[in-house]
Amino acid sequence: MTGRIQKALSGFYYVDIGGTILACRARGKFRKEGISPLVGDRVELRELGGGEGFVEKVLPRRNVFSRPAVANIDQLVVIASAAIPRTDPFLIDRVASIAALKDCAVAVVLNKCDLDPADALYDIYRASGFPTLRVSAETGEGIEDLKGLISGKLSAFTGNSGVGKSSILNALDTDFHLQ
Repeated sequence: MTGRIQKALSGFYYVDIGGTILACRARGKFRKEGISPLVGDRVELRELGGGEGFVEKVLPRRNVFSRPAVANIDQLVVIASAAIPRTDPFLIDRVASIAALKDCAVAVVLNKCDLDPADALYDIYRASGFPTLRVSAETGEGIEDLKGLISGKLSAFTGNSGVGKSSILNALDTDFHLQ
């Protein structure tokens, strides 16, 4: 049976097998072969019953990233801010360059627009052709537009510490409760 890893935590891989999530461990052979299953990986697994299983094989990857540690991503969503902390455009450029090499789309999301609209960043990345949104996880501004931007795509959020990645994810789905 096959599925996609949705979450990796403390040696467990939570694999979606079509609406059901199995808590799986990886076979020991992965360590010997230097392979680490990643969120986004399509895998073959063996179901053990009781909602548990073993990851038997990682299927071929379309792309792989080390930060964040994910695979088979359609789109990297770079979260940035002109407020505290202020994002250096070099970070966005670097992520966009790496994504281009790995056949992955990039979207730029400027958070904390209630504190600073990030006009300079917005103008630069919009003119460069990147989908660019202004949002506020605090007020909810732009969150519906962001839902539309990520709908139907396997997206990974990235950005420097403190820009609001977890806050945006919590605003997208109030069931998350991320710290």
